[in-house]
Amino acid sequence: MQLTNNIYLVGSGEIGLSNPYDCHVYLVDGGDDAVLIDAGVGIESDTIKKNVERFISWDKVSRVLCTHSHADHSGGAKFFQKAGKEVWVSEQENFWMQEKQEEVELALRLAKNANAYPEDYEFKYFKPDSLIKENEEIKCGSIKIKPILVRGHSPGMFCYYIQNAESNVLFSGDAVFVNGDIGLLNAPGSGLKEYREDIGKLQGLNVDALFAGHRLFVLKNGQQHIQTAIDQLNKVFTPTTF
Repeated sequence: MQLTNNIYLVGSGEIGLSNPYDCHVYLVDGGDDAVLIDAGVGIESDTIKKNVERFISWDKVSRVLCTHSHADHSGGAKFFQKAGKEVWVSEQENFWMQEKQEEVELALRLAKNANAYPEDYEFKYFKPDSLIKENEEIKCGSIKIKPILVRGHSPGMFCYYIQNAESNVLFSGDAVFVNGDIGLLNAPGSGLKEYREDIGKLQGLNVDALFAGHRLFVLKNGQQHIQTAIDQLNKVFTPTTF
């Protein structure tokens, strides 16, 4: 599904584009290079590849930029690595995967209790090909992508920001959703304190298109939805979650 001149939705369990447990998976086409935003859950990952090939050559995709390491966003990492694509995550998310596996497995169990994954699902731990640092410039052909660390949903969540003439785009992962909902979880690695400390980084970006990891996305006035989340986190009451 084409969303803008160079951004496509190539995976989504919610609208039937790929496995039912997949997050939204986006394709960014920078001309002579392309990247995926998130890797999906890792079940029937070939469907995502086939969806990419509807729009561009598979060979042009060089990397997967994971917003975070939760299974619905990074469980497909090994599939893409075996297909010759690099998988990049934040330093914090990699530390969580490698050094905090008891907490990862507890979070996975809690998610299974909520029917977020099949009961027999096993997360495939992986070693990323590169560790992303906040505010480093990631080049994808003619497009420059800026990672912005917004903790709260997970320990090292990156939102990816693209500023260009057509529109300003934010891939918000599970940090911020349409209508200002946030992704606070009853699980290890998720906390309101971190949300309060980081959400202000998304202020003043003049975001047009807000592409979240789940549910609706918007092509205009995305900053208004982000501001609602910022405002909620500046009040004493628990914010609305997705």
